[in-house]
Amino acid sequence: MKFTLRQLEFYIALTETLQISKAAARCHISQSSMTIAMRNLEEALNVQLFVRYPKGVKLTVEGERFLNHACNIINSSRVAIDSLQDTSDILTGMVRIGVAETLSAYLIPDILGDIERRFPLLEIVFHEATAPELIQALRDKQVDFCLLLTSNISHDADLDIETFIRSQRRLWTSIGHPLQSQSAIRLKDVGKLPFLLLETDKYPDVITEYWQQRGYVPNICFRSNSFEAVRSLVAKGRGITILSDLVYRPWSLDGLRVMRRTIDDFITYMDVGTVKATHQPLTTEAGKVIDFLRQVITRLDKPY
Repeated sequence: MKFTLRQLEFYIALTETLQISKAAARCHISQSSMTIAMRNLEEALNVQLFVRYPKGVKLTVEGERFLNHACNIINSSRVAIDSLQDTSDILTGMVRIGVAETLSAYLIPDILGDIERRFPLLEIVFHEATAPELIQALRDKQVDFCLLLTSNISHDADLDIETFIRSQRRLWTSIGHPLQSQSAIRLKDVGKLPFLLLETDKYPDVITEYWQQRGYVPNICFRSNSFEAVRSLVAKGRGITILSDLVYRPWSLDGLRVMRRTIDDFITYMDVGTVKATHQPLTTEAGKVIDFLRQVITRLDKPY
């Protein structure tokens, strides 16, 4: 099995655009080169990654599984290059980071190894709590900065907020759900169905406000603080939900498939970034960590 990083970059572009022409344009190559590269990648892996249609492509089950690995390989290679090119002094000391519950579960595990490799002598302490608790801890100088869902907090004057990525929210359903057969899905279609509501990081307030602005109310049948509970219930056909691409995984813990679709008249995002206290200067160490997080998290803005 042999494939190149360039092939993986082409593959990721095609999974995002789902059209050979658009992926080729993004990668600055011809359509024939993109087609050949994907065919060669499938031959190297001995698996079909896409189903071809006249107007585009769709990921197979194996294609969705491989996307996660492809993104991790590309991210790791870029981090390795950045690390070699960085000639700054080795940092020591401690950096205290407040982290939202959602990011603690779905972001920190992906980037923790990169952070430790980049700052081997720096002690980094993560403090997980609700957004209001973390912002208060920031004001009380108990943490150096926070890593939060910046779309879900109040942008107060004493806070310096920087958003790294915007992760689109989409509809999640079980495989074979009737909505998946519709050519277009609108919020009124979703409003008729049992809705599974995740209750973390002020998400209920945010999503309910979006519904109300459009004159609808979700038909909430179940509430949970557990991502995996919501994912498993969706996969079993017990309801649908709307969550961001950042927390999407195609399989529940019991091996059932979770499908995604864009809601055509309901485009919203979960923003992720840092929050600092305006009048509290950062230490050199904390500033370096933020610079590194900005690079790594931006690269995690992917569709799987």
